[in-house]
Amino acid sequence: MKKDGENVDLDLEPNSKPYLLKRIIADGCDTVMIFLLFMLVSALIFFSPLSNVYNEHYENYRRIQKSVTEQYGGDAAAVSEALNADRYYRDELFAANLHSYLMKLLAGFTAEAVVLLIVPLIAKTRGTPGKLLTGVLPFHEKKQTKASVPVIIARFAFIFIIDSAFFYLFTGIFTFLLIPVIRFIEMLLNKKNKTVCDALTGIMIIEKLSYDGIDKITEEKS
Repeated sequence: MKKDGENVDLDLEPNSKPYLLKRIIADGCDTVMIFLLFMLVSALIFFSPLSNVYNEHYENYRRIQKSVTEQYGGDAAAVSEALNADRYYRDELFAANLHSYLMKLLAGFTAEAVVLLIVPLIAKTRGTPGKLLTGVLPFHEKKQTKASVPVIIARFAFIFIIDSAFFYLFTGIFTFLLIPVIRFIEMLLNKKNKTVCDALTGIMIIEKLSYDGIDKITEEKS
């Protein structure tokens, strides 16, 4: 970083990128917080009127399943064939699974919005709780400044759609074990340790200390 008259070179220094271990710790802290909030919100939803429709469909398909099982005894093949031929059972099973997924989606959205959106919008450095703890921040490479509000919102949207909504459908609660592994692999595949969502929003995670100098020069220039 250098200053020559009115021209300011704000290119990142090579050591601006945090150690990979620090990045992993930051993301790990965020994941644990999201998981705990997810479990809390899920419990609240389950005991709220929002779960009534799910409970109704669940009881319906379980009642049919129990009746058919008793009818055919221990013949698993006959039970499976009978249930597959019962359209009402299939409809109730689909409805129960759909509402279960929607409740997971609502719980996940709420938990992630707190950690990945609300806290960064409040924090001066736009960091999540894990990033605030480890002293790193999201940096917009093109504009050479910390991430703006629209960028934080866009990054949250990409994370929720790509890393959450899709995986909740297929992996459920195991998403919280799978996603950190996927993000770690993504970071290893490029020199700047970016995840797919980082790349889509033009974000690089850097040391807060390396930004202080850029921020100071920018303020002096303005």
